[in-house]
Amino acid sequence: MRLPFPSADRPAAALGLCLAVALTMLGSAGCGRSNLVRVRGRVAYSDGSPVPVGRVLLDVGGKPTGAWGRLRSDGRFTIGTLKDNDGVAPGTYRVAIVDAAMTGPDGSGKLLVASQFTEFTTSGLEFKVPEQTDWQIVVEPPADRGRK
Repeated sequence: MRLPFPSADRPAAALGLCLAVALTMLGSAGCGRSNLVRVRGRVAYSDGSPVPVGRVLLDVGGKPTGAWGRLRSDGRFTIGTLKDNDGVAPGTYRVAIVDAAMTGPDGSGKLLVASQFTEFTTSGLEFKVPEQTDWQIVVEPPADRGRK
């Protein structure tokens, strides 16, 4: 096979071809992230006090998304899909609050949110992205334990 450039230029041409292929691959590798929308919010009780621990999980029609956000002590969170805080693809999401419990000295856990908020099907929490990107989630404490 005869190449269309002189033999002295072949290494430079090969390098150029390799560079073009590498750049194309790098460009396409980021495509999965390009449509992610940043979502943030806060989980609090009706009196405004924050839920200080837990995770916000997202679900699309019974299909887990893998997207979630960890609650900080002030109740704030940001959602991540591929990595922390990178956002979520546009869509309508059901939301559940999980792992919202404080562990006591005896190892027992005190739930911080009513059980209805821990399941996608009963939480009543649903958000549309990109229309809604600042989620203010209001939950209630468990009826039998209350909050102190």
